[in-house]
Amino acid sequence: MAPFADFFAGVLARRFSVLPILDPEFALADALLEKYAFDQRLRALDAVQIATALRLQTHRPIDYFVAADKVLCEVAGLEGFATLNPELP
Repeated sequence: MAPFADFFAGVLARRFSVLPILDPEFALADALLEKYAFDQRLRALDAVQIATALRLQTHRPIDYFVAADKVLCEVAGLEGFATLNPELP
């Protein structure tokens, strides 16, 4: 199965939750950009991803923040997440 087909099959089987990204996440992403865009080179969509994880964490614990992106994992770590980069040993 193609990766997207696997993903959508997982959504339909309720193995994943699909949630909207709302104004509070965008506001938090903006604050993350102000904090990390220059020193850590955080990008806008990466900030949205971290902001969403931060908001989700207020409702249920997140064991690991998983991303195959060094900067994204570094900033997530600075925000208190345990990170896992599947490209690193």
